[in-house]
Amino acid sequence: MDQPIGPFDTITVFGGASVDRIARSDDGLVMGASNPGTVKRLPGGVGLNVATILARLGLTARLVGRIGTDADGDAIMMSAKAAGIDVSAVSKSPALPTAGYHATFDEAGNLVVGIADMAIYDEITPATLADVVAEQRHSDLWVIDANLPAETLAFIAEEATAAKRPLAALSVSPAKAVRLAPLLDQLSLLFANRREAAVLASHDPDEAGTTPARLAGELARPRLTRVVVTNGIDPLVAASGSDTRSYVVLRTTVKTVNGAGDSLAAGTIAGLAEGRTFGDAVRLGLAAAAITLESGGVALAKFTPTSLTERIGASPKRATA
Repeated sequence: MDQPIGPFDTITVFGGASVDRIARSDDGLVMGASNPGTVKRLPGGVGLNVATILARLGLTARLVGRIGTDADGDAIMMSAKAAGIDVSAVSKSPALPTAGYHATFDEAGNLVVGIADMAIYDEITPATLADVVAEQRHSDLWVIDANLPAETLAFIAEEATAAKRPLAALSVSPAKAVRLAPLLDQLSLLFANRREAAVLASHDPDEAGTTPARLAGELARPRLTRVVVTNGIDPLVAASGSDTRSYVVLRTTVKTVNGAGDSLAAGTIAGLAEGRTFGDAVRLGLAAAAITLESGGVALAKFTPTSLTERIGASPKRATA
């Protein structure tokens, strides 16, 4: 747990970029009726969120993804460039629209229902990435999210292994987490919530005893992968080999939970990039998640090179191996 796996200077993120349309009720939701509230249109998607935070924290972040030739795609490119992300490897589909995520949150910021239109990600195939992946071999760390097709994830994992690059993964959802199951031995770092981790550990998510601690241990113990398992507002668990530790979620006023998991991953990766130990990096991940929770999403959060350390009162200096 205390052994750093960084530092990293350049990070390539292979993943989703979408436009999120977020609706939030002002008061208790009444199903089947019109509810007063607010609706916002924001750039998002797991890959874009992670790359955005890393870039705002001062790291060199590259995004590999796909958008449509439409206004939503233009909005994503504008947001990514403003954040300082290298978007030279973001391709455009001539046929499909940019991915969209429509979500409704209650007055407490909890997700009620989300609809994802992400057919465009199926166009991110090994063939379309062959040249791009070869160009990313100089990156210090690769990050993937499970929005990508299974065969594409497997291709990237194989290339990362061949290039001797550490590989981090975000499992996204229980339905998509299964795409990462064959790759667990090739991962250096895995982020999942309790239900996603249960799927990856071949358990029923509703089975009694599928605690974050048990799941993180089962996923990390047989392999070199460092694992972070979250469970809402309950303490998260980080595991490295046989070492398993719990971390209390930072207190904050929640505007929305959208993007919090992506922020946790990005903050942790940023900590590792500084050369911090896994445990210290996870604490920075919790700070990033808290900032996003209280801001209403990644696009609205104010990330700076010192914002995470200031949030937890930690030293901004690099750790030594």
